[in-house]
Amino acid sequence: MRIKSITVRNYRVHRELSVQLDDFRTLIGGPNECGKSTLVEAIHRALFLKSKITGDVQKSMVSASFPGAPEVEVAFTVGAAEYLLAKRFSGNSGTTRLARVGGETWHGEEAETRLASLLKVEAVGG
Repeated sequence: MRIKSITVRNYRVHRELSVQLDDFRTLIGGPNECGKSTLVEAIHRALFLKSKITGDVQKSMVSASFPGAPEVEVAFTVGAAEYLLAKRFSGNSGTTRLARVGGETWHGEEAETRLASLLKVEAVGG
């Protein structure tokens, strides 16, 4: 698996941030408290937590400065196939969409199951 890009919206300190990742190396740099770790956390949570997660974990994603539910989009490749994952972390009304570029699109629990299969994990948590 190779992550190609990440976009976060209303996620903790980020109103909207899009980052394209290099195919060979990526360095995330910046001053203290600018959101570097938050960006990595958002990638991890998009890949490994269900969008309908509730409780303290979901609340910790919410921005104190920007209205709206936290959203994370991750473009990635597995083998020769490219995928776009979009999650909106809004508690019980959270949404997940996984699309294979030029192919099928999955939504909700079906998308979570397909993502777990691509990641080779038993299940996406939450």
